[in-house]
Amino acid sequence: MNTKNAALTALLAAPLLTVSAHAQAMTQVEALTRLFSAAEIKAEWFAPEFLKQAPLSVIQAQFDSIHAQFGKFVRLDNVEGKVQVVFERGSLVVVQAPVDAQGRFTNFGAVPSSPSEPVVNAPLTPEMQTRGVDILTRLMAKDPLDLHLFSLDFMVAVPDTQLKALFSDFRERLGAFQNATATDSGWQLNFEQGSVPVTTLFLNLEGEIAGLRVGAPSATFKTLETARTAFAALPGDVSVYVTETGQSPLLAVNATRPMGIGSTFKLAILGEVQARVNAGALKWTDEVTLTDAMKSLPSGTLQDAPAGSKYTVQDLATRMIRDSDNTATDLLLDLAGREGVEARLGQKAMPSTRELFALKKPANIELLRAYRAAGLNTTARREVLKQAGTAPLPTAADFDGTRTLARDVEWFVSTERLCQLMTSVAALPAMQLNPGVVNRDDYTSVSYKGGSEPGVLNLTTQVTSKAGKTYCVSATWNDSQPLNEATFMSLYKGLLDYLR
Repeated sequence: MNTKNAALTALLAAPLLTVSAHAQAMTQVEALTRLFSAAEIKAEWFAPEFLKQAPLSVIQAQFDSIHAQFGKFVRLDNVEGKVQVVFERGSLVVVQAPVDAQGRFTNFGAVPSSPSEPVVNAPLTPEMQTRGVDILTRLMAKDPLDLHLFSLDFMVAVPDTQLKALFSDFRERLGAFQNATATDSGWQLNFEQGSVPVTTLFLNLEGEIAGLRVGAPSATFKTLETARTAFAALPGDVSVYVTETGQSPLLAVNATRPMGIGSTFKLAILGEVQARVNAGALKWTDEVTLTDAMKSLPSGTLQDAPAGSKYTVQDLATRMIRDSDNTATDLLLDLAGREGVEARLGQKAMPSTRELFALKKPANIELLRAYRAAGLNTTARREVLKQAGTAPLPTAADFDGTRTLARDVEWFVSTERLCQLMTSVAALPAMQLNPGVVNRDDYTSVSYKGGSEPGVLNLTTQVTSKAGKTYCVSATWNDSQPLNEATFMSLYKGLLDYLR
C-alpha cells in the first residue's frame, strides 16, 4: 500500500460497536475542531470502548503522522454534506465521528479527499457490492476470523484478540453467521438471530482489508411475542411500549410502571415550553440569560459558557434535545415552570439536573438522607431540592460508570406516558436532529430522545415508515448494576426494524 496513507488507514481500522443512548454532548464540529487543533491528544476525548480498540499512544501517533503529512489544521468545511478537514497542505474527509453523552469520540474514520488507493465505499457500484460481499463472506467463514485478510497496518492498530472478541460477541448474541449481503449504503452481516451493518470497508492495493467499520447489531424478531420474550429475559426491571398512532398498543410490557428514565424526562420540558409558546406566554425567539447559579454538569457545553451569555428559547431547546445539554435543560425548566413539567411527567417535587447531581454526590449524603426522609411530602422535598440547588456538585470521579448512585433520585415515568410526551413534541425541529439508534434513511421521519446513567436506560423513538404508518417505541431498563447497553440497543433496534 501507499506508505503516506498508512497512518490514515490504520486509524480507520478499529472496528467499534457503538451507539450512544445519549444525545451528543458536543456538536461534531466542536469535537472535531478540538481534536484536530490540539498539539496533544487527551484520553478523556475518547470513550473507553474506543481506547480498548485503539490505545491512546496509537491514536496520538496517527495524528502526528497526519499533521506531518498535511501540516497545521486550518478549518472545517461542509462539502456535499460531509465534513472536510482542511490543513495547510491537503485535506481529509471525515467518514464518521460520533460522540457520546460525555462528548467523547466513540468511533472515528477519515480518508484523504483524493485517495490514491481504491476505496470500497458508498456510492456503491455493482462491482464494489460484489467485491465487498465476497471479502466479508471469506472473513466470516472461519470462527475465529481469518486474520490473513487484514492489512499489516490494520493489525498494528487493532490487536487480534480484540478483533476476535468483537466478532465472537456478535456470534454469541446473534447466533451462527449465515451470509453477507449488499445494502444501499454498505453491507450487512446476517446471523441466525440478527444482523450487523458494515458501514465502511476499505481495501488496499493488495485487496487486503485496510479499514472496517461496523454499526450497531440488530436482533431479528419474527413476531412481537419473540421481542417480548427477549426483553423480559433481561435482568432487573424492564418496560416496553409499542403503539401505532390512533391504534391500540401493539406491545406492552410493564408499560404503566414508572421507572427511571434519565434525560428522556426532557421531553416534558420541551412539551411545556411548546404549550407556553402556543399560549402566547413565550416566543421561540425570546432570550434567556445564563447565570453561574444555573450551571449544571455535562452532558452539554453551556456549563463552560460565561455567565451573562444570552440564548434564544429555540437554541436552548435544540441543545437540550440534540446535545442533552443539562444547563440548557435547567434554564428551560426555570423558564417554563416546574409544576407544569411535573404534571406532564406525573412526578411531584422532581429535581432539576443540577439538583439531581448534587443529591448523588457521595459527600452530600446528609442532603440525600433528608430527601429520602421527606418521602411523598411535596413541601419537605421541595425544601431539600432548594438546598441541593446550591450544594457542591460531584466530580467526574464520582461518576466512573462502574456503580449505580442513589437510584431513587431520578425522573420516574412509564413508557406509555413517554410515548404520549413524544407524540406531543415529535414534529418540533429540535426532535428531528438526532435519530438515535436507527438509520434516518429507513424512515420518512424520526424523532428521538434517550437517557441513561449507571443502572438506568431509556430509549424513546417515534418513526413514520415509508408506508406512512407512525409508531412510537419506548423501552426502559433499570437494574442495581451497570447495564449492558449494547445488548439492550440490539433488542431495541430489532424492534424498530420489525415495524419498518
